[in-house]
Amino acid sequence: MLTSCGVNKGNDKKLFFKQDVYLLLTFYGSRTLQFQNKKIMKKAISMLLVMTAITMFLGSVTCKKNETTSVIDDWEVIIDKNKKDSTDTDPVKPPQEDKKPFFKMRGIIASWSDVNNPSKIDYIQIAKDNGINTFSIFNADRKSLMWKNFAERCADAKIDLEYEEHMLAFLIPRDLFEKHPDYFRMDEKGNRVNDANGCPSSAGALKEVYKNAIEIARNYQPTNNRYYFWLDDGGGICHCDKCKNLNASDQALIFENEIIKAIKTINPNAMLAHLCYHNTVDAPAKIKPSEDIFLEFAPFTRSWTSPLSHTWIRASGSSLTHADYLKSLKDNLKIFPVETAQVLEYWMDASLFSGWNPNKLVKVPWNNDIFLDDINIYASLGIKNITCYTAYVGPNYVTKFGDISFLTEYGQGLLNYQPK
Repeated sequence: MLTSCGVNKGNDKKLFFKQDVYLLLTFYGSRTLQFQNKKIMKKAISMLLVMTAITMFLGSVTCKKNETTSVIDDWEVIIDKNKKDSTDTDPVKPPQEDKKPFFKMRGIIASWSDVNNPSKIDYIQIAKDNGINTFSIFNADRKSLMWKNFAERCADAKIDLEYEEHMLAFLIPRDLFEKHPDYFRMDEKGNRVNDANGCPSSAGALKEVYKNAIEIARNYQPTNNRYYFWLDDGGGICHCDKCKNLNASDQALIFENEIIKAIKTINPNAMLAHLCYHNTVDAPAKIKPSEDIFLEFAPFTRSWTSPLSHTWIRASGSSLTHADYLKSLKDNLKIFPVETAQVLEYWMDASLFSGWNPNKLVKVPWNNDIFLDDINIYASLGIKNITCYTAYVGPNYVTKFGDISFLTEYGQGLLNYQPK
Protein backbone atom coordinates (compact mmCIF):
# COMPACT_ATOMS: atom_id res chain seq x y z
CA MET A 1 0.00 0.00 0.00
CA LEU A 2 1.38 3.40 -0.94
CA THR A 3 1.90 5.99 1.72
CA SER A 4 0.93 9.64 1.37
CA CYS A 5 4.25 10.37 -0.45
CA GLY A 6 4.07 7.39 -2.77
CA VAL A 7 6.62 5.07 -1.16
CA ASN A 8 6.03 1.43 -0.48
CA LYS A 9 7.84 0.36 2.68
CA GLY A 10 8.33 -3.14 1.31
CA ASN A 11 10.57 -1.91 -1.58
CA ASP A 12 13.69 0.19 -1.56
CA LYS A 13 14.39 3.55 -3.14
CA LYS A 14 15.17 1.90 -6.49
CA LEU A 15 11.44 1.43 -6.98
CA PHE A 16 10.93 5.09 -6.24
CA PHE A 17 13.63 5.93 -8.82
CA LYS A 18 12.21 3.62 -11.48
CA GLN A 19 8.68 4.93 -11.04
CA ASP A 20 9.68 8.56 -11.37
CA VAL A 21 12.14 8.00 -14.21
CA TYR A 22 9.42 6.19 -16.09
CA LEU A 23 6.96 9.04 -15.52
CA LEU A 24 9.49 11.66 -16.47
CA LEU A 25 10.64 9.74 -19.54
CA THR A 26 7.07 9.37 -20.63
CA PHE A 27 6.55 13.12 -20.30
CA TYR A 28 9.80 14.38 -21.65
CA GLY A 29 10.33 11.55 -24.10
CA SER A 30 7.10 12.38 -25.88
CA ARG A 31 8.26 15.91 -26.19
CA THR A 32 11.68 14.99 -27.57
CA LEU A 33 10.19 13.06 -30.45
CA GLN A 34 9.22 16.38 -31.88
CA PHE A 35 12.78 17.56 -31.89
CA GLN A 36 14.83 16.93 -35.01
CA ASN A 37 17.95 18.53 -33.67
CA LYS A 38 20.19 16.21 -31.61
CA LYS A 39 21.52 19.10 -29.57
CA ILE A 40 18.06 19.93 -28.45
CA MET A 41 17.47 16.28 -27.52
CA LYS A 42 20.69 16.21 -25.43
CA LYS A 43 19.49 19.26 -23.53
CA ALA A 44 16.19 17.55 -22.87
CA ILE A 45 17.92 14.44 -21.57
CA SER A 46 20.17 16.56 -19.36
CA MET A 47 17.11 18.30 -18.00
CA LEU A 48 15.53 14.91 -17.43
CA LEU A 49 18.49 13.71 -15.36
CA VAL A 50 18.51 16.90 -13.25
CA MET A 51 14.79 16.62 -12.59
CA THR A 52 15.19 12.95 -11.61
CA ALA A 53 17.98 13.76 -9.15
CA ILE A 54 15.92 16.54 -7.52
CA THR A 55 12.89 14.29 -7.25
CA MET A 56 14.89 11.50 -5.60
CA PHE A 57 16.35 13.96 -3.05
CA LEU A 58 12.97 15.42 -2.13
CA GLY A 59 11.43 11.97 -1.87
CA SER A 60 14.09 10.71 0.51
CA VAL A 61 13.55 13.74 2.80
CA THR A 62 9.75 13.78 2.92
CA CYS A 63 9.28 10.04 3.32
CA LYS A 64 11.98 9.29 5.84
CA LYS A 65 9.63 9.77 8.84
CA ASN A 66 6.62 8.07 7.35
CA GLU A 67 7.32 4.38 6.81
CA THR A 68 4.18 2.75 8.18
CA THR A 69 2.47 0.01 6.28
CA SER A 70 -1.13 0.89 7.20
CA VAL A 71 -3.45 3.27 8.95
CA ILE A 72 -3.63 0.80 11.86
CA ASP A 73 0.13 1.04 12.25
CA ASP A 74 -0.27 4.80 12.55
CA TRP A 75 -2.76 4.30 15.41
CA GLU A 76 -0.32 2.01 17.16
CA VAL A 77 2.38 4.65 16.93
CA ILE A 78 0.02 7.20 18.49
CA ILE A 79 -0.84 4.82 21.32
CA ASP A 80 2.82 4.07 21.93
CA LYS A 81 3.59 7.79 22.14
CA ASN A 82 0.97 8.13 24.88
CA LYS A 83 2.41 5.26 26.92
CA LYS A 84 4.70 6.13 29.82
CA ASP A 85 8.30 5.14 29.48
CA SER A 86 9.22 1.96 31.29
CA THR A 87 11.70 3.96 33.37
CA ASP A 88 8.88 6.17 34.77
CA THR A 89 9.22 6.33 38.54
CA ASP A 90 5.46 6.51 39.31
CA PRO A 91 4.40 3.55 41.52
CA VAL A 92 2.38 0.85 39.85
CA LYS A 93 -1.04 0.58 41.47
CA PRO A 94 -2.15 -2.99 42.19
CA PRO A 95 -5.42 -4.16 40.65
CA GLN A 96 -8.55 -3.12 42.54
CA GLU A 97 -9.41 -6.71 43.34
CA ASP A 98 -6.12 -7.16 45.18
CA LYS A 99 -6.95 -4.42 47.70
CA LYS A 100 -8.44 -5.31 51.04
CA PRO A 101 -11.82 -3.70 51.73
CA PHE A 102 -11.47 -0.46 53.69
CA PHE A 103 -14.58 -1.19 55.74
CA LYS A 104 -14.07 -4.20 58.01
CA MET A 105 -17.67 -4.56 59.20
CA ARG A 106 -20.29 -4.34 56.46
CA GLY A 107 -23.47 -5.22 58.27
CA ILE A 108 -27.24 -5.15 58.41
CA ILE A 109 -29.79 -5.27 61.24
CA ALA A 110 -33.03 -7.06 60.43
CA SER A 111 -35.86 -8.86 62.16
CA TRP A 112 -36.25 -12.62 62.03
CA SER A 113 -39.37 -12.25 59.89
CA ASP A 114 -37.30 -10.33 57.31
CA VAL A 115 -34.72 -13.07 56.83
CA ASN A 116 -36.45 -16.41 57.51
CA ASN A 117 -37.99 -16.91 54.06
CA PRO A 118 -35.10 -17.38 51.61
CA SER A 119 -37.43 -18.47 48.81
CA LYS A 120 -38.73 -14.90 48.78
CA ILE A 121 -35.64 -12.96 49.79
CA ASP A 122 -32.40 -14.80 50.51
CA TYR A 123 -30.37 -12.49 52.72
CA ILE A 124 -27.51 -14.94 53.06
CA GLN A 125 -27.07 -15.26 49.30
CA ILE A 126 -27.37 -11.48 48.89
CA ALA A 127 -24.69 -11.06 51.54
CA LYS A 128 -22.36 -13.59 49.90
CA ASP A 129 -22.78 -11.94 46.51
CA ASN A 130 -22.14 -8.40 47.77
CA GLY A 131 -19.62 -8.62 50.59
CA ILE A 132 -21.99 -8.10 53.53
CA ASN A 133 -20.29 -9.89 56.42
CA THR A 134 -22.31 -9.18 59.59
CA PHE A 135 -25.95 -9.80 60.56
CA SER A 136 -27.75 -8.62 63.67
CA ILE A 137 -31.09 -10.42 63.84
CA PHE A 138 -33.74 -9.56 66.43
CA ASN A 139 -36.97 -11.32 67.51
CA ALA A 140 -35.70 -14.77 66.60
CA ASP A 141 -36.43 -17.96 68.51
CA ARG A 142 -32.82 -19.01 68.98
CA LYS A 143 -33.81 -22.45 70.19
CA SER A 144 -35.73 -23.31 67.02
CA LEU A 145 -34.42 -25.58 64.27
CA MET A 146 -34.99 -22.84 61.70
CA TRP A 147 -32.70 -20.52 63.60
CA LYS A 148 -30.03 -23.17 63.99
CA ASN A 149 -30.11 -23.86 60.26
CA PHE A 150 -29.91 -20.14 59.54
CA ALA A 151 -26.95 -19.73 61.89
CA GLU A 152 -25.17 -22.66 60.23
CA ARG A 153 -25.68 -21.14 56.78
CA CYS A 154 -24.27 -17.86 58.09
CA ALA A 155 -21.22 -19.65 59.47
CA ASP A 156 -20.66 -21.43 56.15
CA ALA A 157 -20.90 -18.06 54.37
CA LYS A 158 -18.50 -16.47 56.89
CA ILE A 159 -21.15 -14.04 58.08
CA ASP A 160 -20.84 -12.96 61.71
CA LEU A 161 -23.93 -12.97 63.91
CA GLU A 162 -24.48 -10.39 66.63
CA TYR A 163 -27.44 -8.98 68.57
CA GLU A 164 -28.10 -5.25 68.74
CA GLU A 165 -31.02 -4.54 71.05
CA HIS A 166 -32.26 -2.25 73.83
CA MET A 167 -31.56 -4.24 76.99
CA LEU A 168 -31.80 -2.17 80.15
CA ALA A 169 -35.37 -3.24 80.90
CA PHE A 170 -34.00 -6.80 81.07
CA LEU A 171 -30.96 -5.81 83.10
CA ILE A 172 -33.16 -4.04 85.67
CA PRO A 173 -36.53 -5.83 85.40
CA ARG A 174 -39.48 -3.49 85.83
CA ASP A 175 -41.15 -5.78 88.34
CA LEU A 176 -38.46 -4.92 90.89
CA PHE A 177 -39.81 -1.41 91.27
CA GLU A 178 -42.18 -2.06 94.13
CA LYS A 179 -39.49 -3.67 96.27
CA HIS A 180 -36.50 -1.59 95.11
CA PRO A 181 -37.64 1.83 93.83
CA ASP A 182 -34.12 3.15 94.38
CA TYR A 183 -32.97 0.99 91.46
CA PHE A 184 -34.96 3.20 89.10
CA ARG A 185 -34.49 6.71 87.84
CA MET A 186 -35.83 9.84 89.47
CA ASP A 187 -37.70 12.22 87.17
CA GLU A 188 -37.42 16.01 87.13
CA LYS A 189 -40.14 16.28 89.80
CA GLY A 190 -38.25 14.12 92.27
CA ASN A 191 -40.32 10.96 91.80
CA ARG A 192 -38.89 7.49 91.27
CA VAL A 193 -40.38 6.02 88.11
CA ASN A 194 -39.99 2.65 86.38
CA ASP A 195 -40.83 3.83 82.87
CA ALA A 196 -37.30 3.44 81.50
CA ASN A 197 -33.65 2.99 82.41
CA GLY A 198 -32.49 3.20 86.01
CA CYS A 199 -30.39 5.02 88.58
CA PRO A 200 -26.68 4.46 87.86
CA SER A 201 -25.81 5.79 91.33
CA SER A 202 -27.69 2.93 92.99
CA ALA A 203 -25.33 0.18 94.17
CA GLY A 204 -28.22 -2.27 94.16
CA ALA A 205 -29.10 -1.40 90.56
CA LEU A 206 -25.50 -1.95 89.42
CA LYS A 207 -25.39 -5.29 91.22
CA GLU A 208 -28.59 -6.34 89.41
CA VAL A 209 -27.17 -5.20 86.09
CA TYR A 210 -23.96 -7.18 86.65
CA LYS A 211 -25.82 -10.39 87.51
CA ASN A 212 -28.29 -10.21 84.62
CA ALA A 213 -25.66 -9.14 82.08
CA ILE A 214 -23.87 -12.47 82.54
CA GLU A 215 -27.06 -14.44 81.97
CA ILE A 216 -28.10 -12.43 78.91
CA ALA A 217 -24.61 -12.62 77.43
CA ARG A 218 -24.71 -16.41 77.65
CA ASN A 219 -27.93 -16.41 75.61
CA TYR A 220 -26.77 -13.78 73.11
CA GLN A 221 -23.30 -14.87 72.13
CA PRO A 222 -22.02 -13.04 69.03
CA THR A 223 -19.49 -14.64 66.73
CA ASN A 224 -17.38 -11.46 66.57
CA ASN A 225 -17.18 -10.70 70.34
CA ARG A 226 -19.14 -7.46 69.94
CA TYR A 227 -22.04 -7.04 72.39
CA TYR A 228 -24.83 -4.49 72.40
CA PHE A 229 -26.81 -3.87 75.59
CA TRP A 230 -28.40 -0.54 74.74
CA LEU A 231 -30.28 1.66 77.19
CA ASP A 232 -34.06 1.86 76.84
CA ASP A 233 -35.06 3.46 73.55
CA GLY A 234 -35.72 7.15 74.06
CA GLY A 235 -35.96 6.71 77.82
CA GLY A 236 -35.26 9.48 80.29
CA ILE A 237 -32.30 9.66 82.66
CA CYS A 238 -32.01 9.94 86.41
CA HIS A 239 -32.21 13.32 88.17
CA CYS A 240 -31.44 12.27 91.74
CA ASP A 241 -28.87 14.29 93.70
CA LYS A 242 -26.05 11.89 92.77
CA CYS A 243 -26.97 11.71 89.07
CA LYS A 244 -28.25 15.19 88.22
CA ASN A 245 -24.85 16.52 87.18
CA LEU A 246 -24.17 13.58 84.88
CA ASN A 247 -25.28 13.87 81.28
CA ALA A 248 -27.07 10.99 79.55
CA SER A 249 -23.85 9.59 78.09
CA ASP A 250 -22.15 9.64 81.49
CA GLN A 251 -25.07 7.74 83.03
CA ALA A 252 -25.03 5.24 80.16
CA LEU A 253 -21.29 4.65 80.63
CA ILE A 254 -21.68 3.84 84.32
CA PHE A 255 -24.04 1.01 83.35
CA GLU A 256 -21.89 -0.03 80.37
CA ASN A 257 -18.69 -0.21 82.39
CA GLU A 258 -20.47 -2.56 84.78
CA ILE A 259 -21.91 -4.63 81.92
CA ILE A 260 -18.58 -5.18 80.16
CA LYS A 261 -16.97 -6.16 83.46
CA ALA A 262 -19.65 -8.83 83.87
CA ILE A 263 -19.46 -10.12 80.28
CA LYS A 264 -15.70 -10.51 80.46
CA THR A 265 -16.13 -13.14 83.16
CA ILE A 266 -17.48 -15.44 80.45
CA ASN A 267 -15.75 -13.97 77.37
CA PRO A 268 -12.38 -12.27 77.97
CA ASN A 269 -12.40 -10.96 74.39
CA ALA A 270 -15.75 -9.22 74.75
CA MET A 271 -16.35 -5.65 73.65
CA LEU A 272 -19.46 -3.57 74.37
CA ALA A 273 -21.10 -0.76 72.41
CA HIS A 274 -21.78 2.72 73.72
CA LEU A 275 -24.72 3.87 71.64
CA CYS A 276 -24.41 7.52 70.59
CA TYR A 277 -28.10 8.05 69.82
CA HIS A 278 -31.03 10.25 70.78
CA ASN A 279 -30.22 11.72 74.24
CA THR A 280 -26.72 10.19 74.30
CA VAL A 281 -25.51 12.08 71.22
CA ASP A 282 -23.35 14.38 73.34
CA ALA A 283 -20.03 12.91 74.37
CA PRO A 284 -19.60 11.84 78.01
CA ALA A 285 -18.20 14.65 80.13
CA LYS A 286 -17.19 13.05 83.45
CA ILE A 287 -17.14 9.25 83.14
CA LYS A 288 -14.38 7.46 81.26
CA PRO A 289 -15.20 4.32 79.26
CA SER A 290 -13.58 0.97 79.88
CA GLU A 291 -10.96 0.19 77.24
CA ASP A 292 -13.29 -2.44 75.79
CA ILE A 293 -16.19 -0.06 75.19
CA PHE A 294 -16.52 0.97 71.54
CA LEU A 295 -18.51 3.85 70.04
CA GLU A 296 -21.62 3.19 67.97
CA PHE A 297 -22.77 6.38 66.27
CA ALA A 298 -26.43 6.41 65.17
CA PRO A 299 -27.63 9.68 63.57
CA PHE A 300 -31.29 8.83 64.01
CA THR A 301 -32.85 12.23 63.20
CA ARG A 302 -30.62 13.22 60.29
CA SER A 303 -31.97 13.84 56.79
CA TRP A 304 -31.89 10.97 54.30
CA THR A 305 -32.59 13.23 51.34
CA SER A 306 -29.25 15.02 51.72
CA PRO A 307 -25.77 13.73 52.55
CA LEU A 308 -24.14 14.54 55.87
CA SER A 309 -21.67 16.71 53.98
CA HIS A 310 -24.53 19.19 53.52
CA THR A 311 -23.87 20.42 57.01
CA TRP A 312 -26.57 23.11 57.02
CA ILE A 313 -29.39 20.58 56.61
CA ARG A 314 -31.81 19.98 59.49
CA ALA A 315 -34.41 17.26 58.98
CA SER A 316 -38.01 18.07 59.74
CA GLY A 317 -38.69 17.57 63.44
CA SER A 318 -35.00 17.28 64.34
CA SER A 319 -33.19 19.56 66.75
CA LEU A 320 -29.83 18.75 65.15
CA THR A 321 -28.28 19.83 61.87
CA HIS A 322 -25.86 17.62 60.01
CA ALA A 323 -23.10 19.88 61.36
CA ASP A 324 -24.28 19.11 64.91
CA TYR A 325 -24.15 15.39 64.23
CA LEU A 326 -20.66 15.55 62.75
CA LYS A 327 -19.43 17.64 65.68
CA SER A 328 -20.89 15.09 68.07
CA LEU A 329 -19.15 12.26 66.22
CA LYS A 330 -15.80 14.05 66.30
CA ASP A 331 -16.21 14.85 70.00
CA ASN A 332 -16.96 11.21 70.79
CA LEU A 333 -13.98 10.02 68.78
CA LYS A 334 -11.77 12.02 71.14
CA ILE A 335 -12.93 9.71 73.94
CA PHE A 336 -13.57 6.36 72.22
CA PRO A 337 -10.98 4.65 69.97
CA VAL A 338 -11.58 5.21 66.28
CA GLU A 339 -10.17 1.75 65.47
CA THR A 340 -13.22 0.01 66.96
CA ALA A 341 -15.85 2.71 66.34
CA GLN A 342 -18.80 1.89 64.12
CA VAL A 343 -21.73 3.64 62.50
CA LEU A 344 -25.33 2.48 62.70
CA GLU A 345 -27.27 4.01 59.81
CA TYR A 346 -30.85 3.96 58.56
CA TRP A 347 -30.50 4.34 54.78
CA MET A 348 -32.50 1.11 54.20
CA ASP A 349 -34.73 1.11 57.29
CA ALA A 350 -38.19 0.55 55.83
CA SER A 351 -39.62 0.36 59.36
CA LEU A 352 -38.52 3.95 60.05
CA PHE A 353 -39.83 5.27 56.76
CA SER A 354 -43.11 3.37 57.28
CA GLY A 355 -43.66 4.83 60.74
CA TRP A 356 -43.11 1.38 62.28
CA ASN A 357 -46.39 0.20 60.78
CA PRO A 358 -45.88 -2.98 58.73
CA ASN A 359 -49.36 -2.57 57.24
CA LYS A 360 -48.35 0.73 55.65
CA LEU A 361 -45.10 -0.21 54.01
CA VAL A 362 -43.22 2.63 52.34
CA LYS A 363 -40.59 2.12 49.69
CA VAL A 364 -37.04 2.74 50.89
CA PRO A 365 -35.96 6.17 49.56
CA TRP A 366 -32.54 4.86 48.62
CA ASN A 367 -30.12 7.27 46.99
CA ASN A 368 -26.80 5.68 46.10
CA ASP A 369 -25.05 9.03 45.64
CA ILE A 370 -26.02 10.12 49.16
CA PHE A 371 -24.91 6.75 50.54
CA LEU A 372 -21.50 6.96 48.84
CA ASP A 373 -21.03 10.53 50.00
CA ASP A 374 -21.89 9.54 53.57
CA ILE A 375 -19.50 6.60 53.75
CA ASN A 376 -16.76 8.84 52.40
CA ILE A 377 -17.41 11.23 55.31
CA TYR A 378 -17.23 8.36 57.80
CA ALA A 379 -14.08 6.97 56.18
CA SER A 380 -12.42 10.40 56.33
CA LEU A 381 -12.79 10.22 60.12
CA GLY A 382 -11.18 6.78 60.22
CA ILE A 383 -14.34 4.73 60.84
CA LYS A 384 -14.13 1.24 59.33
CA ASN A 385 -17.25 -0.46 60.70
CA ILE A 386 -20.69 0.26 59.28
CA THR A 387 -24.05 -1.40 59.72
CA CYS A 388 -27.56 -0.40 58.71
CA TYR A 389 -31.14 -1.30 59.55
CA THR A 390 -33.12 -3.20 56.90
CA ALA A 391 -36.16 -3.78 59.11
CA TYR A 392 -39.38 -4.49 57.13
CA VAL A 393 -37.30 -5.27 54.01
CA GLY A 394 -38.61 -8.80 53.94
CA PRO A 395 -41.03 -11.02 52.02
CA ASN A 396 -43.90 -8.52 52.22
CA TYR A 397 -41.66 -5.74 50.96
CA VAL A 398 -40.58 -7.87 47.99
CA THR A 399 -44.21 -8.72 47.21
CA LYS A 400 -45.24 -5.07 47.26
CA PHE A 401 -42.26 -3.33 45.66
CA GLY A 402 -40.11 -6.02 44.06
CA ASP A 403 -36.95 -3.95 43.77
CA ILE A 404 -34.35 -4.57 46.47
CA SER A 405 -31.32 -3.55 44.39
CA PHE A 406 -30.35 -1.12 47.15
CA LEU A 407 -29.06 -4.13 49.14
CA THR A 408 -26.64 -4.83 46.30
CA GLU A 409 -25.55 -1.21 46.02
CA TYR A 410 -25.06 -1.02 49.78
CA GLY A 411 -22.91 -4.15 49.93
CA GLN A 412 -20.89 -3.33 46.82
CA GLY A 413 -20.42 0.27 47.92
CA LEU A 414 -18.87 -0.78 51.23
CA LEU A 415 -16.93 -3.67 49.74
CA ASN A 416 -15.28 -1.66 46.98
CA TYR A 417 -14.79 1.66 48.74
CA GLN A 418 -11.24 3.03 48.81
CA PRO A 419 -10.32 6.36 50.40
CA LYS A 420 -10.01 9.25 47.97
